[in-house]
Amino acid sequence: MLYKEYKCNTYNVYTVKTDKFKTCHMEIIFRNNIDKSTVTKRSLLSEMLVENSNIYKTKKDMNIELENLYNSFFYSVINRVGSSILTSYCFDFIDPNLVNENIEEFIKFPIINIMNPNVLNNEFENNTFNYVKQRVKKDIESIIEEPKKYSIKKLLENMCNTESSIDINGNIEDLEMITPTNLFEFYNECLQHDYIDIYIIGNLNMDNVVEIIKNNFNLNILKNHEVLYEVKNPIRKKVKEIFLDSDFSQENICFGYNIDNMTEYERNYVANIYNMILGGSSLDTKLYNNLRNENSLCYNCSSLYQKFDNLIIIHTAISKENENLAIKLIKKSINDMINNIDETELENAKKLISTTLNMALDNPGKIIDNYLFKNLYNLEDIEIRINKYNNVTLEEIKEFSKKVKLNTVLCLKEAENGKD
Repeated sequence: MLYKEYKCNTYNVYTVKTDKFKTCHMEIIFRNNIDKSTVTKRSLLSEMLVENSNIYKTKKDMNIELENLYNSFFYSVINRVGSSILTSYCFDFIDPNLVNENIEEFIKFPIINIMNPNVLNNEFENNTFNYVKQRVKKDIESIIEEPKKYSIKKLLENMCNTESSIDINGNIEDLEMITPTNLFEFYNECLQHDYIDIYIIGNLNMDNVVEIIKNNFNLNILKNHEVLYEVKNPIRKKVKEIFLDSDFSQENICFGYNIDNMTEYERNYVANIYNMILGGSSLDTKLYNNLRNENSLCYNCSSLYQKFDNLIIIHTAISKENENLAIKLIKKSINDMINNIDETELENAKKLISTTLNMALDNPGKIIDNYLFKNLYNLEDIEIRINKYNNVTLEEIKEFSKKVKLNTVLCLKEAENGKD
């Protein structure tokens, strides 16, 4: 693979040339600090820009053109990375060389749609706006039907009043205030204030690709503000316990932990190994063994390491009569990370991480992600990362364990006649 960076005045293009795949993957990434007051607009806008445009007036028109481009796919993805938010407009298409097609038609497609939204008289076309708005509303409301996602959302809301608790899907109250006019105003604000970069991978003449991008993607606004990533979540001196009613058929328990004073080495390597052993990987973790294998309390229990938030979150769902035992065993699992881990667990975690990283090299989107975070956060190359993971020691895991501090325990109570 040949990686190259092109400076294009007000934005950058990053290319990865490889003949490993028969398809190509392109991402136009808008990046800025997350803002709770505009996150709902950003969520709605991301859906609007891939629904249709002034070039393709309806979704049907856009789909017909995508079929003409050999069943290409155009979609958007939003991610929160600590205190920043990234909106990726993604385009997957066949290698034009395989079908003897002009590459320009492919490269232009996502650009001309993003830069030419379906707007008349400074407002988004009303029918499309209302349709997409209702779809986004249903997506926001649907989280109440997903026990794990909803309980983690409620945990973060009660645990920290920071960027970590912002739901990137937005909220209904803000959604109702959005109009076709103020959404178009926000679209222009994004063009003016977001950093915008383009990543593309495939077996293409990348110099030619960049020329096509330059000819079609004309942005003349320089940005020089800082985009932050790490969230400074405060550590609670006294653990907060929250019990809420729910309609779920099982009790959902979440534990939220701060990580105190991590070094960069711990953030990038030790914490990931720690989480793999605790509950972030296979069916042979501390949490899985303590709660399911030995006590049959649940179908699933897992831990999530949020690198840029300095948090670890644990979730499980159990019957209400097992609440006290489950809480006790979760705390035991955390204590075991200090006093009861062995070389076998460590080696298994290392092998799993190495396998996961090597598998990323077989996925165009994952390869782009690796280069993205290399540029944003100095993430090291996969080969270097695997080597450093393999050098993590039991002593480093145990020392890191002492920095994991319980902040909040949240229980969504099981309903008498709940639903799944």
